[in-house]
Amino acid sequence: MSARILLRRCQFSALNNRGFIALAKKDLALLTLQSLVYLPVLIFLTKGTVVVLVIAVICGIFYVRSRLRFKPFNVWTLLLVTGAVSAIWSITPEQSLERAVKLALFLLLLGGLVHVVNRWSEADRRYLADLGRRAWLVSLLIVLPLVIFEGELKTSLVAALPGQETKDFVLVWKPVSNAAVIILVVTAFPLLGHAISTGRAKKYVFLSLVGLFAAVFASDSTSALFGLVAGLFIWFLYVRYTRQTAKFLTVALPLAILAMPILVYPLANNPEPIARSIPNFPNSFIHRLHIWDFTLDRIVERPLLGWGLDTSRAIPGGTDLRPTHYVVPWSDKPITHPDQNLPLHPHNAALQIWLELGLFGVIAFMFAVWRLIRTQLVLRGDGPMAGFIVCVMAIYCVAYGLMQSWWLAFIFLAWATAKAVGPSEPQTEMDR
Repeated sequence: MSARILLRRCQFSALNNRGFIALAKKDLALLTLQSLVYLPVLIFLTKGTVVVLVIAVICGIFYVRSRLRFKPFNVWTLLLVTGAVSAIWSITPEQSLERAVKLALFLLLLGGLVHVVNRWSEADRRYLADLGRRAWLVSLLIVLPLVIFEGELKTSLVAALPGQETKDFVLVWKPVSNAAVIILVVTAFPLLGHAISTGRAKKYVFLSLVGLFAAVFASDSTSALFGLVAGLFIWFLYVRYTRQTAKFLTVALPLAILAMPILVYPLANNPEPIARSIPNFPNSFIHRLHIWDFTLDRIVERPLLGWGLDTSRAIPGGTDLRPTHYVVPWSDKPITHPDQNLPLHPHNAALQIWLELGLFGVIAFMFAVWRLIRTQLVLRGDGPMAGFIVCVMAIYCVAYGLMQSWWLAFIFLAWATAKAVGPSEPQTEMDR
């Protein structure tokens, strides 16, 4: 009788062990899907970041096994309410309300992501950071040859493929978009920070940075270069002067948002002499300066409340053509091409807030950025996070629209990675 009981107990124990093993495998899969293992895919499918964010949040909620808790009010909710209320005076009220709803959904995803990130264990963070570092390195090794040898690749394809239409498509095709290079730049800060903190050889970090700079220069992405240099500079300052740099960012970034129209006015008012005096000045930036010039004029018309959330495409005169003088190396005289005053958005997040939400929205966004810096830069080892924040802000001020879905989703994912690799020792906390 005792032998039968012992046998049953052994069988029950074996079943339990198999159950625990299955559960462990399931947990590992859920944890893996919260990492940047998608990065090699995202460099080709940059618009897929929203799907990746949804997957990461859902898997994270199942993994941490705790009920979601949202704060009823925070600074980002204030910005959402500001955008929704702007529909009252918006020139396209339906568009403003629709964008406010989309922003609310993104804030729900962000709330879920914050909930998950705050419940990762130290082992979880190490695992996620290591996976992200490997995915980043694989992505860099994929991108480098494609951007460096883009011309040779196109020449080979044109020679091999039949049909003139196919050849014409290949000539304008980019194997790797500038957005992919920007993705590598933004994620470099947390993942290289992880490599440094875990004692990786300096040669490894140095070669990674050399490869990243090579990819940036080969891609001719001014936005990526601006973000990378600005982020690395702030990271260096944060390591050397931690408390002073944190205080400087707490004041400087919100004030830069407030003063953005004044800061860009000297550039936007008359860009052609600047373009002629600076060697290799990117022609795409000349058009961007014209966009800023037009945006500044529209801001002056409605400085307090703006034109309404997500109304950039509907601003009066935005689709009107304006002659843009592009500097070319083969001629002393620039070539002239007509471009729209405001084709999509101002390519500057701060100017877009001024344009769409006015001073009221700018104050709300300043408060949100101030709060972000106060809560994220609290430890002496937060140099990579400081570099990440400045890199994102720098790119936001020269490239993307305020509410671009793929860009917002990517920022959220990259922030989660930065939290995974960041320090957690309470003794390293700074004195405020």
